[in-house]
Amino acid sequence: MDKKYTVLIIDDKTENLHYLNNVLKDENYLIRATTDATFAINSSKLNPPHLILLDIKMPNQDGFDICKIIKNDESLKDIPIIFISALDDIESKVKAFEEGGVDYITKPFEKEEVRARIKTQLKIFESKNTITKLLEQQDFFLKKIIHEMNTPLSIISLNVDNLESQLGPKEHFEAIKASSKSLSSIYNDLYYLTKKEKRTADIQNINLVKFLSSRLAFFDEMANVKNIDIALDIHKEFDVLMDIYELERVVDNTISNAIKYSNESSNIDITLDIIDNKYQLQITDEGIGISNTTDIFNAYYQQKNKNVGLGLGLSIVKDICDNYDIQIEVNSSENGTTFTYIFPDNLINKKSSL
Repeated sequence: MDKKYTVLIIDDKTENLHYLNNVLKDENYLIRATTDATFAINSSKLNPPHLILLDIKMPNQDGFDICKIIKNDESLKDIPIIFISALDDIESKVKAFEEGGVDYITKPFEKEEVRARIKTQLKIFESKNTITKLLEQQDFFLKKIIHEMNTPLSIISLNVDNLESQLGPKEHFEAIKASSKSLSSIYNDLYYLTKKEKRTADIQNINLVKFLSSRLAFFDEMANVKNIDIALDIHKEFDVLMDIYELERVVDNTISNAIKYSNESSNIDITLDIIDNKYQLQITDEGIGISNTTDIFNAYYQQKNKNVGLGLGLSIVKDICDNYDIQIEVNSSENGTTFTYIFPDNLINKKSSL
């Protein structure tokens, strides 16, 4: 019968290797045992074990140093390491866990304890691998959905624009364009989530007046469907140094939320100002208000009285703002909500700002 797991034992005492081998011989493990730590590490790179039993007190390199080498190797770092040692002091145990060990067994060994601890760590290791595979499948599936969404969205928008140019503005065209832009915003959020770990920020000077004007134009149809008037109020103009795609996710998600939660025939005010040397952008709606202004930044959070969207937008906003040290203030009542974004000085291009 094929052995399900491979357990590597590293100990400079051959009697310990023989003892542990006897303890584990009836288990469904392939046992590899050695007194040579360097050989063990090199062989593991070619044929990684599922778990390592590692002695602490050894000549040349102690177990802590060997653990560091393993944990710094990309191909080996996820292998669980159980330290085995005659040392029973709290300092050694704490250091073992700090270096990346998952458990600590003291000598002399109790057979049942050794078996139980190894079984537990192998179950955890297998569960982590299963979760990792599921997340990889989810990531692939999500990327596939995103790719498939973009093409029909582009075709819908293009054809509605063509029809509108031929037949003139129609209420139905505006509703279709609003819906396609709502889907486009969801697409951009999903795209950001799947790419954020690999993206390199393209920092550039952004004129906020021009930028905000373009975003208002994008949301025009979505606002018109609810007869919402969006006004841009420039008290003081300034430029910011940011990745324009990330700034777009912040502004778009805030405006999109303001439209979703606004009452019919209401107003949304977008204000750019410098108050007490603080460079800030405010977006204020006349909507239903937010019951909990802290939880709204949690992924998948939705208000009980208005279940709309995926609940991802504001968690993306928080993630981006945290990366740039942009301060977020949220003030809400039953008459509406104001999001204030305060930009740190290092993001302000003061040569371009007025």
